Amino acid sequence: MIPRDRRIAALLLAVIAFLIAFGSLYPFSFSLDSAEALARSGTLPRAGTTRSDVAANVLLYVPLGACLAWLLAPRVGGLLAALAATAIGAAMSFAIETAQLYETRRVSSLADFACNTAGAFAGACLALAIARTRRNLQTSRFAGLLRHPVAAALLFSWVGYRLAPFAPALDPSEWSAAFTPLAAGGAFGLTTFLMHLLAWLAVLAICGRLAPGRAAALAAAAMAVVLAGRIVFTGLALEREELAGMAVALLLARPLASVPPARAAGLLAAALFLLTAWSGLWPFDFQVNPDRFAFLPFGESLTQYRAANLADVFLRCFTNGTLVWLMARSGRSVLAATSLVAAAVFSLELLQTWLPGQTAEITDPLLAVCAGGLIAVFEREGDAA
Repeated sequence: MIPRDRRIAALLLAVIAFLIAFGSLYPFSFSLDSAEALARSGTLPRAGTTRSDVAANVLLYVPLGACLAWLLAPRVGGLLAALAATAIGAAMSFAIETAQLYETRRVSSLADFACNTAGAFAGACLALAIARTRRNLQTSRFAGLLRHPVAAALLFSWVGYRLAPFAPALDPSEWSAAFTPLAAGGAFGLTTFLMHLLAWLAVLAICGRLAPGRAAALAAAAMAVVLAGRIVFTGLALEREELAGMAVALLLARPLASVPPARAAGLLAAALFLLTAWSGLWPFDFQVNPDRFAFLPFGESLTQYRAANLADVFLRCFTNGTLVWLMARSGRSVLAATSLVAAAVFSLELLQTWLPGQTAEITDPLLAVCAGGLIAVFEREGDAA
């Protein structure tokens, strides 16, 4: 009988492979003009890339390599599993890059192929490292990362949102420029402050799950990573609202610790959804005729620059996943929490069809459903509530 985690890895591998192929070839406007494709292929060796695009392409194939290595290691051993996972990832990337020669709205590049291959190799090495040290980690301070992978993924999603697209700045003058917004004038963004405050309060709850008794320390470490990253990564900067949100969240850590966990989780979930609804419906200038509702997940993002959309993907995963996770922690069953959040988010998306300039789509409700499924699969019995 196949172990449970291997079955999960196989299912995730199928989903990941589908999403990579779908996202890389959408909107499937292929041209079968072989002469044109051959002319485009001549530019492949000279196709350049940016540091942010490198990060996006590497991260895209990390889950693929990790799942492949996790599945292959018990059969062929660690070294061969890493090599095979890298080779399979490289073959898939090469096939997609070749197909992109015929897709009129995509740009094929050998640089992308190299980054994808590196991502598959990195994912394979990461999976094998976790597998090798898993027994020791179960008794260490990092055991929560393995026992509660959904909570860990939510923490990494928020950090990823604040640091995407992970393009390091090599010029120290860019680092000093990250402090400029702190000295600049202008109004203090209350909504932005509340967003950061609620997000970091949710992170504190997540850290309490990952490291009981050390939630504040783990959250403070995540804050330090975010602040350092916003200094050394290109295009990012420190924000007054974020710093204030971090400080207030840490000040509220001790008082919230005295509140029953289920009640605190429910209050946080309600506050986070209300703020999400306020931000999504502002300025409430509803029109008479609604726009269409998009049933293609990430449809708008798929036609835009991949690296620039990383932050949006991380934020959506964090927001919807955290809402379901908090509702489940509030005492509701995973099914009830998932249904409630998915219905609420779907209603919010429907309201956005009456708002000009908003894109209403199925993405957020589907993410809520996926989060509920992951919680049901990965959380131990009795842990979700």
